[in-house]
Amino acid sequence: MARLKTMTTQFIDGEPNGVRICRCTLSTMTTVFVPRPLLSRAKQIADLPMRGIYYLINDEDGAISRLYVGQTKQGIARLDDHNAKKDFWNKAILFLSDDIQSFSLDNVSALEKYAIEQATASKRYTVENKVDPRYVIDQYQKPTVEQIYEEIAFVMGTFGYQIEDSDDALADVKLFYTSRRGVRARGVYTGDMFDVLEGSPVDLKVKPKLDRYEKLRQELLASGDLVQDGDGGRLVKTVSFSTPSGAADFVLGGSNNGWIEWKDGDKQTLDALYRK
Repeated sequence: MARLKTMTTQFIDGEPNGVRICRCTLSTMTTVFVPRPLLSRAKQIADLPMRGIYYLINDEDGAISRLYVGQTKQGIARLDDHNAKKDFWNKAILFLSDDIQSFSLDNVSALEKYAIEQATASKRYTVENKVDPRYVIDQYQKPTVEQIYEEIAFVMGTFGYQIEDSDDALADVKLFYTSRRGVRARGVYTGDMFDVLEGSPVDLKVKPKLDRYEKLRQELLASGDLVQDGDGGRLVKTVSFSTPSGAADFVLGGSNNGWIEWKDGDKQTLDALYRK
């Protein structure tokens, strides 16, 4: 039986795209969603917890492309250093608590390490952490850390950000394929996003009509998340797009109608399954 989850959200200053404070019922954790231009405003909010972990993300294309995980004992003030020294991020999401048992200093260090491991394993985005924390998670901490992380993943999902392992995410979903010109890429449609999955080939011989998809190809090649494979390329992480057509343009080049380009194993198009 599915569990019911309830989360309350406060929109600071009444702005839907501004700073948000979120709390799940029966949880001791407070989530603070901070667009980078509003960092100063977020620091003015009183009585927020000081201890926890945070994500710095870049989602300018509608999905996370780059991500950094850190821990804080200073609450939002910890972001001042990143605001001065890190250019890539446009949003910060902090998961904070005053619960000194679940969020003890050791557990926060363990949670940071676990979150970095999960982010790296997901292969959905570029992880900006250059050093893996040396902290060792013991068998007594792991259940608490996993429980906290499960709530973090849920809250991130409500923001439209998928942070779970991409292989785990495929367990109960329908896969879609495109095989034009011998390029057989795999994807998943979530209703909001279209994910082109790790291992999918990309036809580098044909440039996308829109410059932003060619720019994304070049960025992924530079980061090593798209590697040369013969005359084409192959993704080594899952990449998310706001539309099926954008995903098809990225993979195939040119301009495509993704609603008829992507088909399931029975050759049914996205259009037939979701629009008819």
